Amino acid sequence: MYRFVMLGFAFFFLFYSWIEILTQPIIHIKSPVCIVFMDSSLKYFKSAGFIITCLYCACFALVISLLSAQFFYRFLAVCKPHILSHGEERILFYLCVPCFLCFVAWFEFVYWGMANTVEKQLYMKSELAEIYNEDSESVALIAVMYWSVGPDGQKKWKINDIGLLLACVITIGGCFMTIVYCASRIYKKMKDSSGHMSERTMELNRQLFITLTIQTILPLFMMYIPVGLATSLPIFEIHTGRIANFTAASLAVYPFLEPIVPMLCIKEFKNFILCRQKQKVASRTTFSIPVSGIHSSSTNAIL
Repeated sequence: MYRFVMLGFAFFFLFYSWIEILTQPIIHIKSPVCIVFMDSSLKYFKSAGFIITCLYCACFALVISLLSAQFFYRFLAVCKPHILSHGEERILFYLCVPCFLCFVAWFEFVYWGMANTVEKQLYMKSELAEIYNEDSESVALIAVMYWSVGPDGQKKWKINDIGLLLACVITIGGCFMTIVYCASRIYKKMKDSSGHMSERTMELNRQLFITLTIQTILPLFMMYIPVGLATSLPIFEIHTGRIANFTAASLAVYPFLEPIVPMLCIKEFKNFILCRQKQKVASRTTFSIPVSGIHSSSTNAIL
């Protein structure tokens, strides 16, 4: 069933890549604003561009929630195999439901929390014209603005924009803690059960664990941290300007790197890609030994 999990990831990243191509986002930070505007051929279609850019941001939430769901699936396979025995396909479907809800929730958070308002357009007008030669009133964009300064010089905090920051912290923190918990339990279970598993099963689980570990470290530095900084730096009045485009660049490269990890770490996949023929070992015996069920139960549960 792990193959179907990876197949689902592949289809999603195809969708994510097309959204990224349609958006071609540029990110800029000028405290207290973080703006994401389109640089594709659709950038002057403001209504459609706004929706596509919101979808682009919502895809980030779907990526990290799918990663945590994948780790939770591995946790069930290794630590709670009896649960999967009651219907693995149904459980995989249930694991996808929270991910889809997270995607929808993030779209709504971005739609309302990063709304394209006249105030944000005017605040970023000179910045975008000077650096990118773009008119903030014409290009499709989304932006978070944590406060504005009133005539009396006092900050007026914007609740919707602050809510977006809280949603970002909760989503990233919740997904990351889920991954850390599941990874630690998987490692402990594998260590405790090493004497009761077949050598092939232990080797396969070792490869899968290494794969998922790398797949967690990679988005940590290419998605979690960059997005976390992009949404939090403006509230601390840190002006990074066009350096914030590292976030857009890392989000664009990540879908390409993620599938390479299992291709290189899982032996069966690597052998298939490199067209290595599987060696067939024929064993001849003069008497029969009923060994078919020795490791079947534990292997099927973990696979």
